[in-house]
Amino acid sequence: MDVILPARRRGARYLLATLLCIVTTLATAPLRELLDLANIVMLFLLTVFVSAAWLGRGPAVMAAFLGVALFDFFFVPPHLSFAVSDAQYLVTFAVMLAVGLITSHLTALLSERTEEARAREHETHALYDLARELGSALAVPQVTEIARRFLDRLTLDMTLLVADTSGKTVSFQEYGGRHLNELGRNFARSAYDRATIVEADSLAGMGMAIAFLPLVGPTQVLGVLALAPRSDDVEQLRSQRSLLEAVASLLAITIERVRYADSAQHSELQVAAERLRTSILSSLSHDLRTPLTSLVGLADTLAQRQPPLPESACETAGIIRDQARAMHHLLSNLLEMARLQAGNMPLNKEWQAFEEVVGSSTRLLAGVLAGRRVEIELPPDLPLVFFDAVLLERVLCNLLENAVKYSRDGARIRLVGEIREASLEIAVDNDGAGFPADRTEQLFDLFARGEQEPAVAGTGLGLAICKAIVVAHGGTIVAENRPGGACVRFTLPLGTPPAMEDEESP
Repeated sequence: MDVILPARRRGARYLLATLLCIVTTLATAPLRELLDLANIVMLFLLTVFVSAAWLGRGPAVMAAFLGVALFDFFFVPPHLSFAVSDAQYLVTFAVMLAVGLITSHLTALLSERTEEARAREHETHALYDLARELGSALAVPQVTEIARRFLDRLTLDMTLLVADTSGKTVSFQEYGGRHLNELGRNFARSAYDRATIVEADSLAGMGMAIAFLPLVGPTQVLGVLALAPRSDDVEQLRSQRSLLEAVASLLAITIERVRYADSAQHSELQVAAERLRTSILSSLSHDLRTPLTSLVGLADTLAQRQPPLPESACETAGIIRDQARAMHHLLSNLLEMARLQAGNMPLNKEWQAFEEVVGSSTRLLAGVLAGRRVEIELPPDLPLVFFDAVLLERVLCNLLENAVKYSRDGARIRLVGEIREASLEIAVDNDGAGFPADRTEQLFDLFARGEQEPAVAGTGLGLAICKAIVVAHGGTIVAENRPGGACVRFTLPLGTPPAMEDEESP
């Protein structure tokens, strides 16, 4: 306790202990002839006890030795001399010194424990108030302001460094009035990487942070709390180390809670936005499909009217019909995408041959594929696969249509199937310009196109629908470039087909 006090305060306490012994001597000297020496010894021991309880262990020990000396000099014959006429007084001196030292030690120890208990109680109340304030914080700047007010009472300046792990390397975002220099940031990174407290005592008195406490959360290190004392007294900072570690722990828990709250709110907003978008797409698709169907029928009626209309009118009616069909196809895609995203489309999965879906898809697109060289390569021993034939037919049709759109007349289009471990991999590739190298991951997003301003008509829904259907079947789909063209691959899981019962012979 005496060690951590400033030298001026320690000197004042020793001076007070000396004055107490002198006052005791002056008060008992006139009573030397009236009181027994044993009673005077008790008064000096009382002085030692008061010194221990009031001033601490060091002043009490000094009071014990000084009390023995004053008792010998003023009260033991011959007076005003340290000589002892009776050897029995030596025993008195020894007992008096021993009792004084033991009393001073026990009393000072009790006083120190009492002060420590009061200090811990004060720290506990302070930490409780800090935790209560941090519980209402909703953002890191609020956390910083609450921590700054708390540390102001400890005469400490702070800088809060919150780690940002979103990039390839960890960076720190600084909060607080004091910004760290390059040396301070190096110390902070060391504390973060090692998850241990880093102290730089040599920087004390230079107005720089000298203590760096990692903010260790339940799952990871979230940042660093850098502290700079407003004086050059390093021992003051060390004496508060347990309190500061508790503050750093509270800050780490709060920052992690704020991050989780932000993430949850962001996810909730995304879900709400996606739900709203799906509802709008579904509503538009349903509301517009009926008039478009009527428009297609009316255009067909005009084109096939008897007697026939003039050639220009028939041509116009045919254009209206084709555009209405294209719009109808677009709305069908929108509705299907909305149903897939909303999870309202049940999968009618059955064990069936994949070759049949390939055949039906190519027959549906016979007119579209007429100007291309289509090559189909499927393994002869292809097992039965568990899938929804209607939806997988849509996947193949979309991929083949895309291959036609982005290839020249007479180009080759390949549909290749391979069995890889526990899955069937289907690849559709074409000879063409390929996908933009930096946008292959975004091609499966809604309304994503291969080029920013494509010359080919389309809405960017085809691959998004393919991905939704493949993922619903438990597979994966990727787009990639190959030499001389582009390729889209998707996989379907292979299970164990049911055993085929042998037909009984008649």
